[in-house]
Amino acid sequence: MEENQSIQSSFPLREIPKIAERNLAKIGKENSFKEILTNLVDKVNNLENNADQSIQKLVTGETDNIHQVMIAVEEADLAFRMMMEIRNKLVEAYQQITHMQM
Repeated sequence: MEENQSIQSSFPLREIPKIAERNLAKIGKENSFKEILTNLVDKVNNLENNADQSIQKLVTGETDNIHQVMIAVEEADLAFRMMMEIRNKLVEAYQQITHMQM
């Protein structure tokens, strides 16, 4: 039962847009762009770590709930892919800016 609670208490993906919106509202106030990206990477890293721990628990027999393990793995995968798309868009925007003529 504890493993279900730890997996369920992991960072839900539906919270990412809300956090992004809150962070964007704070850009001029508290957080820099770097801090926003750092927070996003940290959250994705936490999801990856939770997924790894879930897999480890499944392999060692501490849990037999494969559904929760698969959900944790898919959440981590989706968050990682979303982060990579954000990265790709940022790189693309940077390249467009560097090719602008002044």
